[in-house]
Amino acid sequence: MDNLSKIKNLSNKFYLLLSFLLVAIPLLNIGFWSLINYLPETLINVNTTGSAIVPNKLSVQLQVIGFIVSLLPLSALLYCIMNIRKLFSFYKDGVIFSFEHVILFKRTATALLLWVILKIIYDSAVSVIFTFGNPPGQRLLKVGFSSGEVTALLVGGIIFIIAWVMDEGRILNEEKELTI
Repeated sequence: MDNLSKIKNLSNKFYLLLSFLLVAIPLLNIGFWSLINYLPETLINVNTTGSAIVPNKLSVQLQVIGFIVSLLPLSALLYCIMNIRKLFSFYKDGVIFSFEHVILFKRTATALLLWVILKIIYDSAVSVIFTFGNPPGQRLLKVGFSSGEVTALLVGGIIFIIAWVMDEGRILNEEKELTI
């Protein structure tokens, strides 16, 4: 099996995995917010520092607000996955260098950078939602920037550079094909 065949084969597997994630991640998000009052507190507080002083259930209104706010980073994540999935669709078809690759790399990087901003907004909103039942003066607004966001910024920057390099490679490849 030559390298291109291996790339096509592995790309097809990643394409299928990313297709599954495009369905599973939104379903998990819906499940999380609809079942939040029944989930163990350790699962709910895994990524938040906001916790209720007096244990209480989230009202349906707060659940809906939480779900709507969660759509912000979720939409950026799904957009990122859709772009990566499209890249693998090109690779599984044997298309390695094209202008569309450059665009997809740039869109993926932009989605990651957007995810960082929206994740900070989401985490802040969730800290308020989870502590809304606390007495006045005991509610919490958390604004944070963690290693996950730093990693996404670095990866997004690296992907932008890769897009730039891919574009230069594409240009060189086109010039080579035009040379007699």
